[in-house]
Amino acid sequence: MGPGKRKERPEGNQEGRALKKSKGGSGGKWQTPNHKAKVEAFRGKGSIEPGDVGIWGTCARSQEGRATIEMRSLLYQFAEKFYGIAPEAEDEDEDVEDDIEASIRKEVASLSEGKNTKPRLFSPVRLNIECVLFFKVQPPIEPVEFVYRICKEIAADPTTKLTRYLNRLTPMTLIGKATEKGLEDVGTTVLGAHFKLNGQSGAEEAQENGDSRKDVEGVSYPSYAIRPTIRNHTTLKRDVVIKSIASSIADIHKVNLTKPDKVILVEIYQTMCGMSVVGSDWESLKRYNLSELYQTQPAAGTQIQPDVVQKSGTKEEAFAAPGLATGRVGPN
Repeated sequence: MGPGKRKERPEGNQEGRALKKSKGGSGGKWQTPNHKAKVEAFRGKGSIEPGDVGIWGTCARSQEGRATIEMRSLLYQFAEKFYGIAPEAEDEDEDVEDDIEASIRKEVASLSEGKNTKPRLFSPVRLNIECVLFFKVQPPIEPVEFVYRICKEIAADPTTKLTRYLNRLTPMTLIGKATEKGLEDVGTTVLGAHFKLNGQSGAEEAQENGDSRKDVEGVSYPSYAIRPTIRNHTTLKRDVVIKSIASSIADIHKVNLTKPDKVILVEIYQTMCGMSVVGSDWESLKRYNLSELYQTQPAAGTQIQPDVVQKSGTKEEAFAAPGLATGRVGPN
């Protein structure tokens, strides 16, 4: 075969390839460095900052790009269903198997419109950690209620899979600096909406009545458990986090490591610390792990209940039972 033919063929192949769609991943095949860079760039931008509100997500290793697109699609789908908020134009009908290059071009185009553009309802943040995602959330979305309703919808119909790469969702009511002072400030804001805190008006009087569940007016004092997760951070140790939170909550609230009324979720990543308070069915909803909810098929009219024996105790017992008090360590 002549050298002329050999030289013409690559040009024709380039034109042919230009008409094909680039998938949002390699499917196990080799990728060029340029393609990898594009996929990574689509995972998000910016950084997590104090005052942010958002949702953590986890996924399988090397699937961060696909999981980011999938998570954004899921969030917009339920934002429209629950709040009647239509997806933003550039985010409509994106499939994890569809054209990621076109999605990147739309992302770049939106950035070129200027810095004064309205913040997106859901904005991914690029993280320097495998298997973990984060989306900043804007009003009127309230992360705890939003994620809870998503998980309830999936639990009600686990046979309809809405995600493939996304695993756990963890809502964050507020994020601050990952310091002892930052943890205290975030805790005051987040915990104050659910518990009586030490130093608050009425906390001491309520403790004097001797009833850990109800005061003389019949007001309920929920029990709690603390579930911290620490990633890429060495300053705040697990015991310090648990002790700081427990010591801020009035003693009228008892620690319950197996079946608490409320669960305090703490997520620490590098220099940021986030916190939220979820309900007693966090365990029965598989700790908001979507992949596990899909595998659960309860009988009609029943709810999944955690197979645990109730155990209440003091704050000291929370520190003495690290296996129960700390929750998970890995990304899932």
